[in-house]
Amino acid sequence: MSAKSTESSARLSPATAGVADRARFQSSTHETELKFLLSETDFKAVQQSALLGAAEQSSDPQRLHSIYFDTDAGDLRRHRTVLRIRRLRDSNVLTLKWPGSSEGGTFERGEIEVPTDLSVPDPTLLGEDVAAEITRLTEGRPLHVHFATDIKRVVRRVVAGASEIEAAFDTGFIVCGDQKTPVRELELELKTGDPTDLYRFGLALTQNYPVRLGILTKAERGTMLSSSEHASAVRARSPDLLDQTVDQAIGTIINACLGQFIANWPAFEGPDRTESVHQMRVAMRRLRAMLALFHHRFPCSEFKNIRAEAKRIASAMGDARNWDVFGTMMREGPNGALPFEPGFEPLMAAAEDRRQMGYDKVAELLGHVETTRFVLSVQAFVSRRGWRNALSGTELPRLTEPVADFATSCLERLHRQVCKRGKKLIDLPAEERHEVRIALKNLRYAAESFGNLFDHTGAIRSYTHAAARLQDTLGRFNDMVMINDLVGQLDTHADNSARAAGIIIGWYGRGVLEGDDALLDAWKLFRKAQPFWT
Repeated sequence: MSAKSTESSARLSPATAGVADRARFQSSTHETELKFLLSETDFKAVQQSALLGAAEQSSDPQRLHSIYFDTDAGDLRRHRTVLRIRRLRDSNVLTLKWPGSSEGGTFERGEIEVPTDLSVPDPTLLGEDVAAEITRLTEGRPLHVHFATDIKRVVRRVVAGASEIEAAFDTGFIVCGDQKTPVRELELELKTGDPTDLYRFGLALTQNYPVRLGILTKAERGTMLSSSEHASAVRARSPDLLDQTVDQAIGTIINACLGQFIANWPAFEGPDRTESVHQMRVAMRRLRAMLALFHHRFPCSEFKNIRAEAKRIASAMGDARNWDVFGTMMREGPNGALPFEPGFEPLMAAAEDRRQMGYDKVAELLGHVETTRFVLSVQAFVSRRGWRNALSGTELPRLTEPVADFATSCLERLHRQVCKRGKKLIDLPAEERHEVRIALKNLRYAAESFGNLFDHTGAIRSYTHAAARLQDTLGRFNDMVMINDLVGQLDTHADNSARAAGIIIGWYGRGVLEGDDALLDAWKLFRKAQPFWT
C-alpha cells in the first residue's frame, strides 16, 4: 500500500467529502472572528476599557435586523452553511457563510457579502458557481424564513500589532415567532493583518476581564431556537491532510483536536452533557498524543507546555466521567442483577452526589477564564507556526516534506511499541496492562488522524476495528479495576452498605478473571491485522 497521490485524492471518505463540497466557496473571502460572553457588569466595564480605545471613538449605535433562510428540511443547516439578509438603512446585504479551512481553525469562516434590493435571497447574486452549489446543497428546495435577529451594535476599530481589529458590542435578541433569546456579546473580527494579532489581543482581554469564549454563532443559536433542539456532542473527525506538508499537517491536526474540544462546550449545557464530557476528554487525550508525535520528531518546549495543560484539563473532567462509568456499570451489573439488595441504594445515592460534584467541577473549568486562555494560546501558537522557532536552519526543510512519509514512520513506531508492550499480555499486572492501553490509544489517534492519506480503505477499517476492539477490552478491564478505588471513596460503614460494597468488588473481581479470554481473542485479532501503511 502506498500514500495517496494527487490523482487518488478524488476518492474521498465521508469525513472529507464536505471539504470538496465547499471547494467552490473556498476561493472566496473569509473572516476570522472571536466571540466573548460577559456578564452585564463586565460588558459595561469592557466598553470603558482603554484596551479597546476610548469610548468616544465608538461608532453611533447601529440597528441590525437580519433574516435567516433555509429550506424546510434544514439543508443549509445540515451543511453548516448560513444564508441571511441583513437590513440596513439604505440597502440590504445578502450574506453566505460556511466553515473555514482545516488549516484556518475553528475561528475562521468563509464569507461572501453582496448588496441587494431584495428582501428574499437571490443566490445568483453570489455568483454562478456559488448559486449552483447552493442549489445542489438544497436539492432545489425553496428557501423560507427560519428566524431573525434584532441587534444594537456599537463598533470600534482597534490597532493590535500590525493588524486592525473591529470590536463590536452586540446586545439584542434572536427571535423566532413568539420566542426570543437575549444576546450580549463582544465580537472581535480581524479586518486586516495577521490572525496571530487577533488571538494575542483576545489573550490581553482575558488578563483583565473574566470573559468566556462564545462557541455558538447567532445563526446556530437561532437554529436551535427555531427547531427546539439542543447542541449535540461532537465526535472526532479525520482531518483532511491530502497533499499537505508536515508543517501544514501539524497545524491542521492541532486545530482539529482543539476544535473538537470547544465544539462540545454547548452540548454540556444540554441533555447530551455526559457524552460531551467524554468527547472533550477524548479531544484533550488526542491532542496530547499527537503533540507527543510532533515533539518526538521536532522537539519544541511549547508542545510540552500545551500537553501539560491539556492533561490538567482532562484530569479536571475525570471525576465526572469516572462516576458516570460507575453508575452505568452498576446498572448493567450487580444492581441490575440484584435490584432488591438494600445496600445498593445508599451507595448509588452517594455515587450520584460524587457525580454531580464532578459535573460542577467541569462547569467551573469551562467557565474559567484560564480555559479560554488555553484555547487562545494554542490557536495563537498554530497561527504563528510556533514549532518552527525551535528548529535550526538545517532542520526546517524537514517541515516541507510530504506528511505521508512522516505519518508512515510514526505509525510504524507506535505499532511496534504496542506489540512490544503487549507481549504476554494476559500475564501482565494491571499497571502494565494500562500502559499497553495508553500505547494503543496513541496508535489509534495517529491512525485516525493520518488514515485518509493511504489507499485501501478496507485495510484501514480492518486495522482500526481490531485496534478498537483491543482498546475497548482493555478499557473494560481498567474500569473493573477502577471500581475498587471508587467503592473505597464511598461511605460503607453501614451494615447493608458494607455488604453491597463486597458484592460489587466480588462481582467485578470475578469479571477481571473471566475477561482474560476476551482479551486474548482481541490481542490475537490485533496481531493478525495488516498495518495499512506498509
